[in-house]
Amino acid sequence: MLPDIGRRVVESLGATKSEVRIEAANWLAELRYAEAVPAITKALEKETRETVRAAYLTALEALGDDISARLAPAILLAEAKKGLKAKPPAGLAWFSLDALPACKWLDGSPVEPEIVRWWVVLACKLKEPGGNALLTRYLGLLDAASRQAIGSLVLRQFIAHDTRHPTLDEGIAHANAHAPQRYQGNQQRYQNAKAEHKQYYEADFQKTQEQVFEECKREKMGEYLGSAIGEKGTLALTAHAPGHEVVTLLQQYMRDHYQRRSQIEAMLEGVAPGNDPVVIQLLLGISRRYRTASVQEKARALVQQIADRNGWTQDQLADRTIPTAGLDDTGKLELAYGDRIFTVVLDAAMKPELRNPEGKIVKALPEPRQNDDPVLIKDAKAQFSTSKKELKQVIDLQTARLFEAMCTGRIWPQAEWREYLHRHPIAGRLIQRLVWLELDAEGAVRGSFRPTEDGSLIDTQDDEVELAADSQLRLGHASLVDEGTAATWNKHFKDYKLVPLFAQMTRKSPAVAFIDDKGQPVSEINDRLGWISDTFTLRGSFAKLGYQRAQAEDGGFFYQYTKEFSSAGVRVAIEFSGNTLPEENVPAALKTLGFEDMKTRGYSDRALPLSSVPPVLLAEAYADYLAIAQACAGFDAGWEKKMPW
Repeated sequence: MLPDIGRRVVESLGATKSEVRIEAANWLAELRYAEAVPAITKALEKETRETVRAAYLTALEALGDDISARLAPAILLAEAKKGLKAKPPAGLAWFSLDALPACKWLDGSPVEPEIVRWWVVLACKLKEPGGNALLTRYLGLLDAASRQAIGSLVLRQFIAHDTRHPTLDEGIAHANAHAPQRYQGNQQRYQNAKAEHKQYYEADFQKTQEQVFEECKREKMGEYLGSAIGEKGTLALTAHAPGHEVVTLLQQYMRDHYQRRSQIEAMLEGVAPGNDPVVIQLLLGISRRYRTASVQEKARALVQQIADRNGWTQDQLADRTIPTAGLDDTGKLELAYGDRIFTVVLDAAMKPELRNPEGKIVKALPEPRQNDDPVLIKDAKAQFSTSKKELKQVIDLQTARLFEAMCTGRIWPQAEWREYLHRHPIAGRLIQRLVWLELDAEGAVRGSFRPTEDGSLIDTQDDEVELAADSQLRLGHASLVDEGTAATWNKHFKDYKLVPLFAQMTRKSPAVAFIDDKGQPVSEINDRLGWISDTFTLRGSFAKLGYQRAQAEDGGFFYQYTKEFSSAGVRVAIEFSGNTLPEENVPAALKTLGFEDMKTRGYSDRALPLSSVPPVLLAEAYADYLAIAQACAGFDAGWEKKMPW
């Protein structure tokens, strides 16, 4: 780097193009070139473009300059009125600025509505969904309730505009116009096809006129009327939206609109800076497994940024940000309901159990009394509702995370396991339904145990276990213990009438060779090769086990279903005879089970030898392979001749 690079960049603050001035300010902040503060301040006084002014203010604060005087309400209001006089971004016409919530400053005084409206317009112009230092500073001037309300409304408006579809009436009109022609086309294609090709047109040929009508209607109503991606900058204001609400909205969006990768990535980028534990857990889940590679990669990058900010590893981040759903260390949530205190605890099935002040279980909060404070009543109801939603999210995400930890062989230092899992009001309950292994410093198994409700650890004989000071812990599995131990633990759970969080002691290691007859490492299992079914049956079976369709090759052909375990860098790949996009229901056959190195991009060298696969993951993947085979009709010696490709 040039010794006078900072001075040279300062010269660019006077550039004609606004993009160059913005880049200069950003670069000076990155260089930590404090000598630039006077020059940036001077440039700020002359600057008229809002986006450049935002970059200058961001740079000044990053360089240690006190900009608090520029954040006084009167100054912010003057800037807002000036900014709102200009023509707003054309694409932002869909956003209802009048619907923005009434906000308060940290001292409780009201915020002029024009200020918040201007922030939305400015955020849109800045086009940074992950926010920048200035917008973060602006939001930090508001009280928590205002930040949450703004974030919630912006996120909901963004999604509502981005997912607009034709109405039912429009769908019916489209079907009336096009269904008859499509029906006739289906009939003619089948009748004109050669005998050996009729099977490919039979499914459409058999559709009734009513079915074709519904098909056309659904297609029309499935069309998107527009997109909000051009206004993704507004998402910078969503960082403080309530976590449980963010998770619900994004999970629904990712389920129904997964093909809109850019929007999903922008929304994840927008909500990540808020550091909400529920949102962090969602990001961790997506980073470990998601159907779209770019979205998964974005989540990984965001998770790494959050971990780096805190000086943690990603595993430590996952443990230290498990939400509590409002429960305290004793597993209780107290609701101030007027002058009464209701309590929420978890029952044996991990469902929220509401108790009245006398300790009696009740189904719901009662009607308030005449002298009850309506604010307390409203807050208690909102708190109870939020707790129930968050609890379900925590259980689902932590169950998936613990299962992956078992498969990939994650090891916890005993102290961290006790603090962040064992003593956690929700995670602590989940791990009571799992078997754990105690390891010595070298990784050898000392014994196995299960946590109990009273906080003690017991073995298969119900004797209390005392962990050694240097112990490390990992989740147990049938592939890691002898058959007798596995059987005893299965009996233990049955005797206690306790349902395991997920199966640990039933899926054993496959009896496969790691080296073939030629002395070469084995990289696949093929003992269910040629088990036949059809593509739709296989698709359903794979989906139930959490597998996703692999990326299609040229011509829209795919031949694998995969499941990723990113913490181990391993992708499970089960191969079948293949299908095309759009998918057709044709004969299909199961082929091989293999494993791929996720860090290797080249196809030819990404196959992992079975000996390199974590033993638990090998056992679990093989059990999945067998389960898929069970959905087949069985082995057919002539399977290859029956496949369409």
